[in-house]
Amino acid sequence: MNVMLVVPWDQEFGGVASVVGNLATRLERAGHRVIFVHPGEPKRRGRRTTRWGFTGYEINLRAPFVRHLPFRSIVAFALFFPVTMYQLTSMVLAHRIQVINVHYPVESFVYFGVLRWLLPIRLVVSVHGADLFPDGRPHPRAPRSLRFLVAAADAVVAPSQAFLSDCLSILPDAATKGVVVHNGIDFEELGRVDDAMATAQWTPYVLCIAAHNEKKALDVLLKAFAQITVTHRDLKLLLVGDGPLRRQHEDLARSLSLEHRVEFLGWRGRPEIARLFRDCTLFVLPSRSEPFGLVVAEALAFRKAVVASGVGGISEIIENGRSGLLVEPNNPGALARAVVTMLEDDSLRESMAAAGYGRVKERFDCEEMSARYCRVYAAVLKGGGPLSA
Repeated sequence: MNVMLVVPWDQEFGGVASVVGNLATRLERAGHRVIFVHPGEPKRRGRRTTRWGFTGYEINLRAPFVRHLPFRSIVAFALFFPVTMYQLTSMVLAHRIQVINVHYPVESFVYFGVLRWLLPIRLVVSVHGADLFPDGRPHPRAPRSLRFLVAAADAVVAPSQAFLSDCLSILPDAATKGVVVHNGIDFEELGRVDDAMATAQWTPYVLCIAAHNEKKALDVLLKAFAQITVTHRDLKLLLVGDGPLRRQHEDLARSLSLEHRVEFLGWRGRPEIARLFRDCTLFVLPSRSEPFGLVVAEALAFRKAVVASGVGGISEIIENGRSGLLVEPNNPGALARAVVTMLEDDSLRESMAAAGYGRVKERFDCEEMSARYCRVYAAVLKGGGPLSA
């Protein structure tokens, strides 16, 4: 197959970037051809090598409507629409593209819905979370451009059954073409990084990797940690990530007298994140909502015990009481009790870490993810019949 992968950015790190990069790598290994398309500033398409090492193109994809520039955006979209469509059409024909897979759809990807009607290609739209629910909560109605893109799609892929159900609440047109493909972990990469790490000595710490925003609920974790430190005075909390609420969370830590117990590390590269995973005592994710929870699967892949809120796709990764502990969201007391249970029972922590590793190795390897995507591509190319991954 010849596949075009469309994503909003050319990134090496991040949840969506890792999923798409690992997918592209496995597709090429299986003998398929892959090219990338990203939005960019140039008025004419520019060929380049992506950060993952694939052939990619930057095209100035304009959204049909920008809220703070309503008139100007509509005029610019209409004026440049023929040129943009010509660029995309010629690219699809030149590379003999059969399947276009849009990941993390944004409003400027409306062009690919038009391509689906103009050319003998198939369109797969993969939704990941904040693309549809920026604040983590379902909205009454999706933007028109996204509804058009989904209506044109042959398949809509979600990373969990829970998130697919949320999507169908605002995109009912996807009911007959929705399919779940769980995100995958690159065990090869984890092994390479882990072997390259020198032994490090750390004070015992709990690790959380999450953006500082409302849906990740780091405020709940900080309140829980204030309770935990009453009995575990040598323990630290390391927060990897950044975002609009970081300053607010730093202020909260100071108000809870945690300024010397919590480290705000910002975003870090994959090698350092791997070391942090390897050396932590426990991994915690207190999210209020989570379409999948790739970072939870990564923690389990490092054979770490996990405490997380039982929301969204997390409950499809963790079997509560067997491969981790799940708690209700927005409950600092319940989160603190679960963390303390893990900290004070070494055998429980080790058994859950082992069970979690086995579960992600079996179900959430990126080889399996790629195979499922290939089955979706083959199904839409064949046409007719129910989708199945």
